[in-house]
Amino acid sequence: MEAILALKAIEAVYSSGTHRFVKAVDGVSIAIFAGETFGLVGESGSGKTTLGKIVVGLERPCRGSLYYKGRRVDPAFRREIQMVFQDSAAALNPRLSVADLLEEGLVIQKIGDRAERMQRVAKILADVGLDKKMLKRFPHQLSGGQRQRVALARTLVVLPSVIVLDEPVSALDVTASTRLLLLLARLKEAYGLTYLFISHNLAVVLQICERVAVMYLGKIVETGKVETVFKLPAHPYTRMLLDAHPQPDPMKKMPFYQLAESKILPSTAYGCGFHPRCPKAALRCQSVAPALVQKSEGHFVACHSAVKYSIT
Repeated sequence: MEAILALKAIEAVYSSGTHRFVKAVDGVSIAIFAGETFGLVGESGSGKTTLGKIVVGLERPCRGSLYYKGRRVDPAFRREIQMVFQDSAAALNPRLSVADLLEEGLVIQKIGDRAERMQRVAKILADVGLDKKMLKRFPHQLSGGQRQRVALARTLVVLPSVIVLDEPVSALDVTASTRLLLLLARLKEAYGLTYLFISHNLAVVLQICERVAVMYLGKIVETGKVETVFKLPAHPYTRMLLDAHPQPDPMKKMPFYQLAESKILPSTAYGCGFHPRCPKAALRCQSVAPALVQKSEGHFVACHSAVKYSIT
């Protein structure tokens, strides 16, 4: 089955002071299939958002290629790939009404006349669960949940095939978060959408995603079906993320693995970037970077020790 979106060996490098460079994304390859929700998880600074911005064309990779339906992505495809940002308040122009915000994309794409555009705007607004009276309001007059729905409607109005969702529920309370996740599921079905879902909330990823990739210091360290990766983690970092996630059961035993240091460390020139924090690090880990290898069907991990045995 051909991927609707394929990233091949994507790299992004930023300057960090005089003669210092940091790889925000380091050789990432991902295939996302039509109709699925693909999760991307990791700590802050792991490169998730940078990768999302590369997918929608807001940033350019230093190396690598991006393909949409088998063809290399160019500006003509950008309408097909849209993004909902984490901070909807910052993403929405405070000087524009909701009507203007939603119509803006149609004007840029030269879609329809004024009447046709407003007809589509009204339909999309209803589809995201907002009343038409919201059209005259401005972003500061909306709640956080309403702003996020407007941001979602803004991407939907140009009828994309792929939407990158960057921490879409992180700023919402539990009720608003649950409602938005249900809405995303309905819209995915109604519009035939594919999602790249970026989040640090593992419970949400388990709920909404079919497959997931775990990022650490710009690299994919584990990927596979979400149930496999979360229930049978093969990489120590994945296990640590799961152990760090709050558990509702007070009788659940304390995590076996503990982070060696809470602060993300700079990427090492050689070897595995995770070895300074890894409880299973060996001499080889300091000198040889592990490649992604298949652990089981559809389950890949970049860890020398995981190739030999499962981490349990």
